[in-house]
Amino acid sequence: MRTSAIGCPKGKLLMTQLSKRLVGIAASTVLLSLVSAAAHAQTIDVLTGGTNGYGSYVGTVTSTYTFNKSMILNSVGFVTPNAGFRSLSYSINGIAQSFTISDLATEVDGIRWLTLANPTTVNASDVVTVSTLGNSFFGTDLTRAKNFTANNALSNVTYSGFNGTGVTNGPILSGSNSNLKVTNPSSNVAPEPGTFALALTGGAA
Repeated sequence: MRTSAIGCPKGKLLMTQLSKRLVGIAASTVLLSLVSAAAHAQTIDVLTGGTNGYGSYVGTVTSTYTFNKSMILNSVGFVTPNAGFRSLSYSINGIAQSFTISDLATEVDGIRWLTLANPTTVNASDVVTVSTLGNSFFGTDLTRAKNFTANNALSNVTYSGFNGTGVTNGPILSGSNSNLKVTNPSSNVAPEPGTFALALTGGAA
């Protein structure tokens, strides 16, 4: 019987090489699929059904969002229908970050979005607030709020309305000065550490 230089039957050697190559191809295919799934993980708007209606309120307006389970916060939207800001910020559990209108994307349907450079995991029971203060109009600081019709249950975030110095009988649930985009972490399924290393070295069947 003919053997290879290392004393292994030639047919068995070829089968071993073929098996390793097929395992490598399979691992690469799975990796590409996971990368594609992560890249296309669907973001969910917390508030939906926005209309063209807006309200104006004196002073700073603050909206409150409570997370019901761990979700990834991708973007924060600020309501800006043809209006500027004196200040705008969002906070997670009271830790605030401030921005200017130049940090936001172009306005779409009355909202300018701030896309987070590093999407943040917000845990269950954590609270995100968004505060805005509009420009002065004839000596009065007016802040805008957009009408929304629903709190999207798929977001796993409860909207508790907005309040502020110029809001009476608040909080108001029918509108907001903001919106959030979130992603469910379960839509980004990643392999366990070492899985692909095992596969590519022929350690996985």
